[in-house]
Amino acid sequence: MRIEGLTPDMDLYRGYFNELSRVLESQQRADRPCVGCELLCGPHQSPTCVCACAPDCPHTLKQMSSEGERYPIEPAIAPLVHAFLRLRELRPCWSCEGHGPGAGSVARPPRVIFYARSALYPALVAEAIATMLFQKKLSCPWEVAVTPIGNMLDASYTLQPDITGDNDPALSQLQTDVKVIAANLLPEVLNAARKHQSELRKALQGAA
Repeated sequence: MRIEGLTPDMDLYRGYFNELSRVLESQQRADRPCVGCELLCGPHQSPTCVCACAPDCPHTLKQMSSEGERYPIEPAIAPLVHAFLRLRELRPCWSCEGHGPGAGSVARPPRVIFYARSALYPALVAEAIATMLFQKKLSCPWEVAVTPIGNMLDASYTLQPDITGDNDPALSQLQTDVKVIAANLLPEVLNAARKHQSELRKALQGAA
């Protein structure tokens, strides 16, 4: 079977271009990843400085949660939640570090649910994950799945391991994957955004 490609839509392409610009320009913002954090940083004693903003900040587990005292972020998933916060345009809204009944087995895998106001943004995350998998950095495939919760106008998605079929990693392997994804998510998403924006720029210039 042969399927014809879609006819280029320049108005749609311009919208994509602007959405990619939002992702790239968001990295120029100076506000802290943890929303509402006003803790004084150690070096400068400033409530706005980002010099100490990192997943291993002693306050991060509570600051990244909207109900930090009751429901702090679990330690093993915290690096990935922080990575999503650094992306700015993809806001995490729920997470789990993964749990098993014992002996490394997995009852509930690690995952992060996040909001995205453009379907382009989770596509960038999926492309970043595919790059890491191609580079053999992950123990098993991970997927980005649509997860309907709350306001459907602000679509939500889940980043989670695909442990169906023959994929049967131990919980410790999945939590290692979490660290790898957290370390690579921001640069890989930005690389994908730059690549696609360059392609769109050429298409729009060619149509002018």
